[in-house]
Amino acid sequence: MTPPSPIQPPAAPERGNVLVSAGAGTGKTTTLVQHCLALLAGGASLENILMVTFTEAAAVEMRSRIREALKRKVTDWTPGRRKIAAGWSISETAPVLDTALISTLHSFCLQLVRENFHELELTRTSRF
Repeated sequence: MTPPSPIQPPAAPERGNVLVSAGAGTGKTTTLVQHCLALLAGGASLENILMVTFTEAAAVEMRSRIREALKRKVTDWTPGRRKIAAGWSISETAPVLDTALISTLHSFCLQLVRENFHELELTRTSRF
């Protein structure tokens, strides 16, 4: 992994909503993954984090990097409760990672429409 640029580190520990906008190859994925890990270390639940990007490849890469970072932080493999360095419980975080909201912007929006079609006054047979 390449070292962060001078503008990346301030974005990672930021609390709340963060928008990372930059050109290709500038470290957006790295910055978002670091931000997610900082939120988890601060006690946030992966179930309450939304990470969206423009490409499926970037979404897959974000999920993979978070998984690898969690694996690297494992310090205690005691049965039933595996703690990781910052105090997170990997037994609580890892299962949620597969269903976490890490996706493309388009697939997230489509999911919202499918789950809330009734609020949009659409019928189940509407095409979208």
